[in-house]
Amino acid sequence: MYDAFFNLKTLPFENTPDPRFFFGSEEHREALAAIEYTIRMRKGYVCVTGPVGTGKTTVGRTMISRCSDSSRIVPILHGHEDGKQLLRQILRAVEVTYHALDDHAILLEKVFTFLHEQYATGEPVVLLVDEAHTMSDSALEELRMLSNYDTNRAKLVQVVLVGQPELIHRLQQPEMSSLRQRLAMVKTLRPMNIQETAAYIGHRIRLASIDPQHLQVRFPGKTLEAIFHLTHGVPRLINYICDGAMLLASVKKEREITPAMIQTVAADLSLSLKHSEFVSSTSETPRLALAGNM
Repeated sequence: MYDAFFNLKTLPFENTPDPRFFFGSEEHREALAAIEYTIRMRKGYVCVTGPVGTGKTTVGRTMISRCSDSSRIVPILHGHEDGKQLLRQILRAVEVTYHALDDHAILLEKVFTFLHEQYATGEPVVLLVDEAHTMSDSALEELRMLSNYDTNRAKLVQVVLVGQPELIHRLQQPEMSSLRQRLAMVKTLRPMNIQETAAYIGHRIRLASIDPQHLQVRFPGKTLEAIFHLTHGVPRLINYICDGAMLLASVKKEREITPAMIQTVAADLSLSLKHSEFVSSTSETPRLALAGNM
C-alpha cells in the first residue's frame, strides 16, 4: 500500500463508483444534471449511455446521493429475461412480500400499490436500472408499462436507464417506439480529452490527500500525455494505470510518476503503448503537470 508514502487518507484510484470522487467533466455534469432534473421535475424516463469504463455507474451512484432526500431510489442491477422477473426484483428491493406462484397481474398490482403508497407519503420511487442494455425486450416493455399507472396529475415512478451504447440501438428499433417516446432526456458519456484527463487525475489525488495544498506526488506533462494516449481518456483505465504507477513509485521511493513507470504498468496490464505515441518535443508538451510542494 502506498497511502502513507504519498500522505493519503485513502487510495485515489480505486475502481469503485464512489460519489465522493465524482469528477465533473462537461459530459458527466450534463448527464448528472439531466438525471437530477428529470427526477426532481417528475419528467418520467431518462437514459444515460456510454462505453465500458466511462463512469456511468458513478454518475448513477452520485445521483442517489443527491436525490435520495426527495425520492426512494430503487437500484435494479441485473438484466431480466421477462417482465415477471423484473417485477419480482422490484418487490424484493422494496421488501414487499410476494409468493412464488403469484402471476403477472398480481405482481403488477403489488408494485402499483407500493408506488401509490410511496407517492402519497411524498417519497416517490425512482428505478435506477444499471446495465439496462442486458435487459430483454420483455423487461424493457414492462418498464414502459409502469408509466400506464401514472395519475392525471403526477408520475408515480421515474426510471433511469443506464447502459452501454447498444441500448440506444435497441431503443431505436420500431418495437421500442412506445418506450422511446417516454424518454424525457438521453445523454451519452464519452471518454475525456487530455485536459479533462489531467484534471481528473489531479481531482482524485487532491480528494485523497491529507494535505491537498501540498501534494506528495507529481504527474509531469509527459506522464499525463502517456496516460491519455494509453487510456484514451477512459476513467476506468486511467484508474488502473495511475494506481499501478503510484504503487511502483512508492516501491522505488520516488514521488514523481514518469513515462517509464507508465510503460511498465502498461506492460503488466497487457496494454500496448509505443514510445513514439506519447513522447513529443518540449515545445509541444501541454502544460498539464500536477505538482505538489514537497
